[in-house]
Amino acid sequence: MKIIYVVFAVFLMALMATPGKKQSKKSCNGYCSRMCAKGEREVHPEDCRRTSCCLRHRKKKSS
Repeated sequence: MKIIYVVFAVFLMALMATPGKKQSKKSCNGYCSRMCAKGEREVHPEDCRRTSCCLRHRKKKSS
């Protein structure tokens, strides 16, 4: 029975030491999609995993 407690304690310590998914910084400021629309820029950050991050191009301000 003590062995089960030790294994469980080691498992909990390892779980608490590793960073979770919610602790990573979000680097996609657009939306994740398999295909981006025409006129959007496509980047590949880690948050979107196998999809692309689609960013809309900003319109230039006319002076």
